Amino acid sequence: MKKCVLLAFLICQAFLSMAQEFKVVGYYTPTKNPEEIQIDLLTHINYAFAIPAKTGDTILPIANPENLIRTEKFVHKHGKQIFISIGGWGIGDGGGDDTRFHKMAERAEGRHTFVKNVMAFVRKYNMDGIDLDWEYPDEDSPSANHYVALVNELGDALHKENKKLTAAVISYGKKGYGTKNEVFEKMDWLNLMAYDDDYGPSYVIAHSPYSLALKSLNYWLVERGLPAKKATLGLPFYSKKGMGNYGPSYKDLLKDGASPYDDYWKGAFYNGMLTIEEKTKLAKKRGLAGVMIWEISSDTNNEWSLLKAIRRGY
Repeated sequence: MKKCVLLAFLICQAFLSMAQEFKVVGYYTPTKNPEEIQIDLLTHINYAFAIPAKTGDTILPIANPENLIRTEKFVHKHGKQIFISIGGWGIGDGGGDDTRFHKMAERAEGRHTFVKNVMAFVRKYNMDGIDLDWEYPDEDSPSANHYVALVNELGDALHKENKKLTAAVISYGKKGYGTKNEVFEKMDWLNLMAYDDDYGPSYVIAHSPYSLALKSLNYWLVERGLPAKKATLGLPFYSKKGMGNYGPSYKDLLKDGASPYDDYWKGAFYNGMLTIEEKTKLAKKRGLAGVMIWEISSDTNNEWSLLKAIRRGY
């Protein structure tokens, strides 16, 4: 009898372990109280953002450090992990101006000082890891090699203290080659930003359809050879109106009358519950580490929640 009970316990633990292996990584900008986060539906929080200093060798003091401390305590209380995300599209100098990263990474001394200061931040605020959001090191240029050198040094420093290193990367295309295959080993996983694919045409198109998820996975897993267990599929909780024009968040669309089951409302393309669930199933089927969300404050806390749709997907 005892053996049967023990066997049943081990089987339950095995299934629990398998479920926990699927990551649900949510970027969080401190626009809401951390206690309002649906933490039971997430495995990791990427706190966004810490901004590199113009000197290129450190990061600026975090805005509202009290909120970061409060978030860290809340996340760890529930047995989940919290990373600090460094960079972002805005990064302090305007959309896509990554001069600060270039300036830091082009010199060995700059990389070393940056890593030293970042590790001090990790220890001070009890972070579980770093999410490197450099958008983007350039393909066919020295910055691609500088990125490799930075990742090697930062990854070694983090892993030595049992911390993790991840990075946000473009969904597909030539620009993705600025992230060389040499960084795959040191990265615990890459967050594939499979959204914002609406630049170019003069007409409004969906910025994150299901087909983009397929295209992104084909690029990174097949063409580039990234192991599936080192990839999370990015899911948008916001809308766009074409040519880079951002629309309302998912929760604001619903307030305006949009359906949680659809993907379009009044000129804005978004991902409703059905699309989010299908993308999650795709990530599970392809053996990915999990999914990633930009950004969890845009979700609802009711039955129309996209995080709940993700849970149904795996």
